[in-house]
Amino acid sequence: MSADTRLQDRSGPQDILSADRPSSQLAADVNAGFAFFLDCVVNLFVLSGLLIGAFGFPGEIVFGRIIPGAIVGILFGNLAYIRYARHLAKKTGQEGLTAIPQGIDLPTVLSMVFFIMGPFYAEQRLAVGDMAAATAAWHVGMASALWMAAIKLVFSFFGRLIQDGLPQTALIGAMAGIATVWLGADAFLGIFELPEVGIVSLFIMAFALIAGHRLPYSLPGAILAIVMGTLIYYALAVGGFGNGYVVRELPPLVPALPVPSLLGFAGLFGEVTRYLGLIIPLALLIAASSVNVVAGARLIGDTYDPRTVVRIDAASTAVSALFGGVVQTTPYFGHTTYKRMGARTGYSLGAAGVIAVGGFLGVIALASQMIPAAVLKPILVVVACDILRLAFSSGDVRHAPALLFALVPAILNYTHTKVSELYGLMDTAARELLSADWALSYILLGTMSRGYILTSMIWAAMLVWIIDGRMKRAATAAFAAGALTLFGIIHSVLPSSGMYVPWAMPDLGGAELMGYRLALGYAVAGTMLILFGIIRRKPMSGTASS
Repeated sequence: MSADTRLQDRSGPQDILSADRPSSQLAADVNAGFAFFLDCVVNLFVLSGLLIGAFGFPGEIVFGRIIPGAIVGILFGNLAYIRYARHLAKKTGQEGLTAIPQGIDLPTVLSMVFFIMGPFYAEQRLAVGDMAAATAAWHVGMASALWMAAIKLVFSFFGRLIQDGLPQTALIGAMAGIATVWLGADAFLGIFELPEVGIVSLFIMAFALIAGHRLPYSLPGAILAIVMGTLIYYALAVGGFGNGYVVRELPPLVPALPVPSLLGFAGLFGEVTRYLGLIIPLALLIAASSVNVVAGARLIGDTYDPRTVVRIDAASTAVSALFGGVVQTTPYFGHTTYKRMGARTGYSLGAAGVIAVGGFLGVIALASQMIPAAVLKPILVVVACDILRLAFSSGDVRHAPALLFALVPAILNYTHTKVSELYGLMDTAARELLSADWALSYILLGTMSRGYILTSMIWAAMLVWIIDGRMKRAATAAFAAGALTLFGIIHSVLPSSGMYVPWAMPDLGGAELMGYRLALGYAVAGTMLILFGIIRRKPMSGTASS
């Protein structure tokens, strides 16, 4: 491929790895390990904060059973990926392999809390009381995670087919979409909730981790950012600054060891079946996301088998559920960042070990209530920057427009999530003032936002194939999108993002017609693409034959 067909800006995939690195492997692993630790811990904080803050879950269930179970899954998964990386390095001679990092999935956290466990708990608590309702919701959560593990295991047999069959831009573009909104925009909102400390933490990490400059005395950028931000937070709180700065009461340190439980298995065909329409798409999205992580790793020199990566993730989710976890695990997009920082396998071993010891001793539960989230979230921005750097430097320049097609579904998903949050804060009188046009736009926004990872991959692949003149493949993608739409796997018309069958579409007062209309649009587009392909192959009339 010639130089003028690449996205040129002085940096390519291998140049991402040329940033100023620590002087030793230990220093690289410590620096990357702390960044990965923060990445994992932020999501654990979100899980516990939403269950307790939004729905009033008892702390005994959250910190005593759910968080320890999640940590077991994180520990198991990272140890398995470390073993896989070392085995691969020995087999292939790739000594510089960076282990794939794993943690819990943030979109699954939000879906489990707001669409499964939270509503189930609220539904049961008046009848059976807080603790019994929370215990029942926890059992449903474990069963949900086991279903997700089984679905990902089945998907793993198609991982290589997806990686080899889809254009690189589609895989990396889907990663970039997630990075832009959930690691980028959402993190920025959290940072600016407390701007006096969030901005300080952000720009220390920007200097040290995004730009790659060395700090005085080779201090780790992530550690300095967290310490500085936290110190400033409490200085402002003690000084009576107000505006969200309060001196937090130190909670007791309560150890919580994981305890195995088969209650998730016992409930596999019970109440959880009500939520399979949501569970199946969530599992498919994370399985597809795992393939995207492998594609990103391959671009910077780490070649992993997507089937093995997805199977390890499926096993980690199952192990987590067997110890009380309710959220599926996922390989993290931070692999590119940690590779650039010079990490190999020690970083994830150290981070997972610290998370396990700290979580089981109750330190993470304590820290989640003492460290402001605004100083932790910049690490997500760092990861997002590396993914975007990779997306914009690794593809054929002719395919660059496909990145827009990959980004838009993620942006729509994030926009709908935030609009829904604001809508939920409105009282009944305010909602009644909204016009019919607003309601229709909101329904369309929601429909277009659901199943966004698969939508990103399909849209981007379709455009790449159109650009390359591969009309049969583009038409196949359009027809596939239409079929997935009819079953609600993408563009679900249900607010819960659930699936359904086209001959038994739920009655939503006319909103259900949107699914049929989108499927029809995809079918017409697919037919036109086939016709365009035929036209392109036919010689133009009047053209002399050679």
